[in-house]
Amino acid sequence: LALRKAKTRGLRFPSMKILYRQALRYRFIAIFFLLFTLGAHAARADVVADGHAVTVSGRIGLEEYEKLSAILATEKISKVVFKNSGGGSFSWGLRVGKLIAEKKLTTVAEGICASACAIAFMGGEVREFSSEQPDSALMFHPGFEPGSQVPALETKPILLAWLEARTGQPSPPDFSAAMNRITQRKGGVYFLAPTHGLALKKGV
Repeated sequence: LALRKAKTRGLRFPSMKILYRQALRYRFIAIFFLLFTLGAHAARADVVADGHAVTVSGRIGLEEYEKLSAILATEKISKVVFKNSGGGSFSWGLRVGKLIAEKKLTTVAEGICASACAIAFMGGEVREFSSEQPDSALMFHPGFEPGSQVPALETKPILLAWLEARTGQPSPPDFSAAMNRITQRKGGVYFLAPTHGLALKKGV
């Protein structure tokens, strides 16, 4: 009845195609907002002690270094778990790694541990992938100029020297070459847990 009245008044209704497009648009906006919210939450740093372990998640910087340093100074910690960290500051990641190396602690990568997180992770006397998260991975890339997409050239030799010191062996030529190919803030060199879906799929 309402449709019949509207037609008699000369009103035009949008086609089903237009309504469908609008519905899709609102759905994409909702999904984008949800992902943005989750990403913002994941980026929040957290340093929490639980028994003999400390879990570090989110961004790594001065605040996280100070929190971890305070915990290690007052509690008996044997393990540092890096959980879902997309990185942070190159220099503070290195300082966190050196702090862990001084204490001869075990480090665990749970989920993604990238950039500054991977540098800090290498400070572990023993380094492991988490048994709690099958798809765990490390990601390395050189540091970048502040507020820029361009790699800071001086960070490459620092990164390679740190990795060589922690592994006790020279950096593989293909790894060094990969570092040189990174020219923008995008991607890096990944090391996957043996239980990672991609590793299982490729048989590597």
